[in-house]
Amino acid sequence: MEYLELPAPPPLDAIVRCFWFLRGEANGAAAETVVPDGRVDVVVHLGEPFARLDERGVPVRDADVLLGGQLAGPLRLVQRGPADVIGIRFRTAGAHAVLDLPLGQFTGQVGPLARLRPALAAALVDAAASAHEPRARVAALATALGRFVRHQPAPLIAAAVRALGSATHPPRVRHIAQRLGVSARTLERRVLAEVGLNPALLHRVLRFRRGFALLDRNPPGTWACAATAAGYYDQAHLIRDFRAFAGAPPSAFFRGGAWLARAFLGGGEAA
Repeated sequence: MEYLELPAPPPLDAIVRCFWFLRGEANGAAAETVVPDGRVDVVVHLGEPFARLDERGVPVRDADVLLGGQLAGPLRLVQRGPADVIGIRFRTAGAHAVLDLPLGQFTGQVGPLARLRPALAAALVDAAASAHEPRARVAALATALGRFVRHQPAPLIAAAVRALGSATHPPRVRHIAQRLGVSARTLERRVLAEVGLNPALLHRVLRFRRGFALLDRNPPGTWACAATAAGYYDQAHLIRDFRAFAGAPPSAFFRGGAWLARAFLGGGEAA
C-alpha cells in the first residue's frame, strides 16, 4: 500500500489540513486500526471500499463516499479489494465550515455522505474521477469543495481549539470561556457542535495525538519522558489513554505494525 498527503491550496488551507491518497492491492493483511486525531474526514472510494469491523468483529462494507466523524475510540478497517482512496482531512475547526451540520451528532460515526450532503458527495466523486495523478486530483477536488464552503471557521472555536490543544494538563473550561468572553455552557455547546467533541474529550484526543507521535519516535525505555512531554502526569496515565483511544497498550499496538495509524498521524508518505 502507498500513502501520500498533499496540502490544500489557499484559501482552502484555512479549512482543510490536507488531501490524502491510499492506493494498493489487497494482500490478505490483517485489519488496520485508525485512531482518534481530533479531525473529521470525508473519504471517497474509487476502488473497492474498505469494510469496518463492528463490535462483533463482523466486516460491514462502507459506502463509496463517507463522512468520518470525530473518533473517540479505535476504528478497525479491512481491505476488501484494490484500493484507490482519496481523503479530505479537515482542520479541527474546519469541517463545520463546509458541512454546516451539528458534528456532535456524528461522533464515532462513519456513514454515507450522500444522505447528508448529496450534492457535495456527487461533486467530489466527479472531481476525483476527472484526474488520476494526485496533484491534479487535489486541484479538481479543491475547486469542487470550494463551491460548498458556507462560512469560515468561527474565531471563537479556532481560539478554543488552540487553547485546548496547547494545554499540558486538563484545562478548566470555564477559565478558557472567561478568556474568550462567553459562558462555559456556550463554549461547550459550540465546540461540540462545530468540532464534534466536547472540550474535555477534545483536549484528551489532542494530547493523545502528541503522545502517539512521541511514543512512536522513542524506544520504550524513554516513554516516561515522552508522557511528561506530551502533557500526561506519568507513563501510566498515557498508557491508560492509549488503551482507550487505540484499543491496546502502545507496546502491543506498535508491535502489530499499525502502519495506517502511523501514516494518518505522522503525515507525509508511508508504505
